[in-house]
Amino acid sequence: MKRVDEEPTPKAIEDALTQDPLHRKREIEDFLKMLIAVEPPYTFVIDAPWGSGKSFFVKQVARALQMTNPALSQDSAKPSTTFGNIDEELHKKPYLPIYFNAWEDDHFDNPILPVLASIASTTGEKSVKGGEDFRKGIIGAIEAAASLVGYGGDINGVIENFSGTDFLEQYKNERELRGKIDELIKSNLPKIADRAVIFIDELDRCRPEFAIKVLEQTKTLFQQENIVVVYSTDITQLAHSLQGIYGPRFDGRKYLERFYDKRLELNPIKPADYLLYKGINTMDGYTFMDITIDLLGYKQASLRACNRLIDSITNLSRYIANHWEHFGNGRVQHFPDQGLLPVINILAYYDPLAWHEMKTSTDFGAVYELAKHSNRFIRYLDEVIESVWGANMDELPYKRDIENRRRRFVEDLCALIYGNNDMDPRVKELGNSELTRMSFNQQLYQRLAPPL
Repeated sequence: MKRVDEEPTPKAIEDALTQDPLHRKREIEDFLKMLIAVEPPYTFVIDAPWGSGKSFFVKQVARALQMTNPALSQDSAKPSTTFGNIDEELHKKPYLPIYFNAWEDDHFDNPILPVLASIASTTGEKSVKGGEDFRKGIIGAIEAAASLVGYGGDINGVIENFSGTDFLEQYKNERELRGKIDELIKSNLPKIADRAVIFIDELDRCRPEFAIKVLEQTKTLFQQENIVVVYSTDITQLAHSLQGIYGPRFDGRKYLERFYDKRLELNPIKPADYLLYKGINTMDGYTFMDITIDLLGYKQASLRACNRLIDSITNLSRYIANHWEHFGNGRVQHFPDQGLLPVINILAYYDPLAWHEMKTSTDFGAVYELAKHSNRFIRYLDEVIESVWGANMDELPYKRDIENRRRRFVEDLCALIYGNNDMDPRVKELGNSELTRMSFNQQLYQRLAPPL
């Protein structure tokens, strides 16, 4: 069984560059133009909510930089996606992309050794053509850092495996280390690239204390005239984390501004296009899928949310399409599965508490509160209400209150599906309609998964 989340593997990055399922090519182009235009030292923040594809974005940018640097080994064929004049500019002034996943190493007390080790790994003998001097220089910087923090172990072991122990302590003398890094960047980087871009990813997932150290130390140590630093994080989430350290009145966003020159927000993904890329026919014409797409758009569903909902969306829609005998032939009979079920599926992901209250017949209020954000659901609901209650509309206490009537009908239907009491006034209110306990598969609604 594969992991749910899409991993930014080299193949996935290549596919994303070529097929552009997230429609980020224009954003990548714009960012590459900014990299070319800025005068280092310069720092960017790529700001987007957790799960929005920030890692994919920065790795696509890094891949584009790698493919246009002749000094870097190419481990696969060049992607068919190119960036026109930008590629030409990057060939003239090549970049060295360096990627550091801060979250993977936040078990360290101090980030500087794993950051430097990431640089060493990026510029290893198999990766860089003629970059032996740079490799030796970074090893020297690591040795200086290790000496300053009192580490006496195998430096190659640090590079190959950052696991470890408590060998990092507070700096004793940062000035000497910075001198080593300055020497490395000024003397040896030009043999490989015009500039280096250090991508520091996943800051918002780190321990707040570690995230602060990463920001402070990279801000201090990488201020050379040919270094660009790119942080990838959710600024809002990171600012909230800082309040856990400094108190609720601490202005975390203002504090974080001191660490970057420019903040860039990624555009939200388009769930329909991404699900189509993942093999789901989002244009199948079924109301189930239309309402699903409406609600994912309302929720501004992240890449992670779409990945986690893919299985349930696929399985539910496939089951419904293949088991029409459970649902009858009329629009009213189809409403529970085509209209209500997609709402419940999205609700269960975004609000597990409301989902639990629904299954236990405690409260159904959250269902309509979500469903009303789909115009296609509302149109279908009004059609069904007219069919079920149309002849008796004047007898209803809420006959003139359209919103209350819609809400009440949804609650009545939920009581029919999740309750077991035919004497419930909400169930009786549905009258002698086509909506009965036999018109849906109750196991499907309890588990949100087709029966085995």
